[in-house]
Amino acid sequence: MNKLKENKPLRFALGVLLLVLLCFNLPNLLFVTLCLKEDIFRPPHTEVLVSACKKPVARGVPGGEAVFVYERRTGKMYLLDLRTGEKNKVPDDPLLLDKGVFLNSELVWLEGSGGMPSNTSSFRPHFILDLKDGRRYEVFDLTWLPRQANGYFDPKYYSYFQSSNSFFIHHSKNYLIALSPDFRASPDKLVILSQYALESGGGVEHGKILEQLLNKLGAEYEIIDIETTLYKDIPSPTGKYILRNDGVYFSGSDVPFVTREYIGGLFMGGNFKGWYYDESGVVFKQDGYFLISHSLLGSYFSVPRPILKLNLPTP
Repeated sequence: MNKLKENKPLRFALGVLLLVLLCFNLPNLLFVTLCLKEDIFRPPHTEVLVSACKKPVARGVPGGEAVFVYERRTGKMYLLDLRTGEKNKVPDDPLLLDKGVFLNSELVWLEGSGGMPSNTSSFRPHFILDLKDGRRYEVFDLTWLPRQANGYFDPKYYSYFQSSNSFFIHHSKNYLIALSPDFRASPDKLVILSQYALESGGGVEHGKILEQLLNKLGAEYEIIDIETTLYKDIPSPTGKYILRNDGVYFSGSDVPFVTREYIGGLFMGGNFKGWYYDESGVVFKQDGYFLISHSLLGSYFSVPRPILKLNLPTP
C-alpha cells in the first residue's frame, strides 16, 4: 500500500483507468437508473409485464390470450402468454416485425405492398404466417379480379366467401380477410378484399362497407386492428366492455367507468395494446421519450417505458 502511495505514475495510471471505466459505463448506469425508475414510478393501477430496461415494443393479439413482444435491447421476439407468463417463440420471419398484424395467437397477416401486381416491380403479395409451422401462405387478392363495366368489384366474386368460416376486418387499412378451414391446401380458400374496390367503399367510414357486406351475408367477423380506437370501439373478449379513446365503458353505456383520471390523466387510445382474456385488465404501453429534446440541440438519450397491465376496477 505504501509502495502504491509512493508510485505516483502508477497511481496516475490507475486514476485514468478508473475515469475511463466510469465514462464508458456512465450511459449504461444512466439507462438502468432511468428505466428502473419507469418500472417503479408507473401510472396508477398498473403492474409490470415486461421491464422498460428491455426496451420493449408491444403489439396486441386479438382474444387476450397473449401479447407480441419485441425486446429491442436483446433482439428477442415472442408471444407473452398472459395466462402463464411463458414466452413462446415466434418464427424468425423478416416481415413479422414491420408488416405483421395478428389475426389470433396462431395466425399473422403479413401486409403486402401497394400497387397492382402487373405494373409494380417491387410488388409483394399478402401472406398469412402460421406461427406453428413457420410457413407463409399467399393470400388471393380479390381486389384485382376483373371489374364490372362501372369499374367496381363484381358481386359474383362473393362466391369466394362461401367456404370461409373465419372473417377479419382491419378498419384503418380497410381490408377484409376471409379463410376456410382448409386454406393451407387451397390457395383460393384464403382471400383478401379492399373496401376501396367496392362501389360504395370510398369516402365513407373505414371498414363500414365491409361490415355491412358481412352482415348482409350473415357472417360473423372479428376486428383485428385492436390498437386503433380512432376507427372503432374495441370490445372486450366477451363483449362486456367497450374501449374508446377516452376510457373503458360497459357495453351500451355512455358513461366510462375507467377514465383518464384513473390512469393519471393519460389517453387510453394511444397506449392500449390489447384486452386480457379474463377482462381483468388491458395491456398498456406508453411511448418512450428523450431525456434531452431541444429544437437546436436535437434529441438525445431515449428512455423506454415498460409494458404494463392496467388493472380494471371491480364493477
